[in-house]
Amino acid sequence: MSSIVYSKDDEKIAKIKESMDKHVVDVLLLRLPENVLYLSGYWPFFGASYLIFPRDGEPCIIPHQGEEEYAEKSWIKDVRPYGWETIDRMGNYLEESMNIISQVMEDRGLNKPGVKIGIEASAEFIAATFNRREAWGIGQPTLESLRRTFNSAVFVDFTNILYELRSVKTRKEIEILRIVNELADIGLNAFHDKIAEGLTEAEVAGYVEQIVTAKGTGYKGIERCIVTAFVMSGDRTSNAFKMFNVHTDKKLRQGDPVLIELNVCADGYWSDVTRVYTIGPPTNEIRMAQESVLEAQEEAISLIKDGESASRVNNAAFAVLRKKGYGEFIKHRVGHGIGVHLHEPIPAIHAASKHHLRERMVHSVEPAVYVPHKYGIRIEDIVQVGEKEAELLTHYARIV
Repeated sequence: MSSIVYSKDDEKIAKIKESMDKHVVDVLLLRLPENVLYLSGYWPFFGASYLIFPRDGEPCIIPHQGEEEYAEKSWIKDVRPYGWETIDRMGNYLEESMNIISQVMEDRGLNKPGVKIGIEASAEFIAATFNRREAWGIGQPTLESLRRTFNSAVFVDFTNILYELRSVKTRKEIEILRIVNELADIGLNAFHDKIAEGLTEAEVAGYVEQIVTAKGTGYKGIERCIVTAFVMSGDRTSNAFKMFNVHTDKKLRQGDPVLIELNVCADGYWSDVTRVYTIGPPTNEIRMAQESVLEAQEEAISLIKDGESASRVNNAAFAVLRKKGYGEFIKHRVGHGIGVHLHEPIPAIHAASKHHLRERMVHSVEPAVYVPHKYGIRIEDIVQVGEKEAELLTHYARIV
């Protein structure tokens, strides 16, 4: 059973080409792994592969040598690998790749004066490759190399246009997002069953990652599954809104709230969920906070539909938390887009957001409160925007 991402997505290709027509762009020349994945289904391992996607004619993948077997699974049949290092020689990756790019453009009749080339000139936040250890961006050396190679071309920054296109999912994308969120539910179940007094945060996190990796690889055709679980307990949960907050060797204790932030990626598509459970029955204070956060989430979800203001969804959750007396403990927005990036920029579910929700957008809903030195409660789920209501893609118990 092959992965869904490798198959041709006619709906996606049609809207990409329609956008290229609208912006008068002849060809897209992309290297960010998330965009190569988005258009081709091939998720680069190293991050130095290219995709040439003409408005008219056949696209071409130029993978880094050694990744051909993955690129060749894509619906795109023209695959031309390049390399720059041998046991005898260390070459220049830009020079080697540009030679092949130039040849492909020549073959497609695109290496001509005035050709308009869409590039990723302003991307700053880059999604992970399967490798995860390194991320290759689009910097000045690449942009200068492109301009030297195609010195009579007109370059168009297509970054924000791609963000807009990526924000509304195709039916095939919804299918794989359902699968990745099923894996997230498996991880939440493992977390719920594992937490116990005496285990360390790191032991619980490692167990969840192992379970989802093992069950996710091969699940409904998924080829590559990566998992990151962060587990925090006791008063450490009150800092879970911070960017640098990870599990430690702290042991779980009876009565502790235990928070998991679980990020699952299946063949390049992401889920992002959070739960807070307790070791034994929760105190009345924690139970009240859990119920308030859940009420805030449900209020926000009740408003989600095509055309709704993202800020109104955010503010509805905030209003519940303020009414319950938690206003001073709100530390972040209520949600973000998700897809081939863990944090897609559109839609931003934020008080100052100018975005409006559109049918088949997929985003998180994650209201939270963080009481200093005591506890933090966040409930995070992934929803699909429908014509008249939201559909939850994650289903595991939010309070137990």
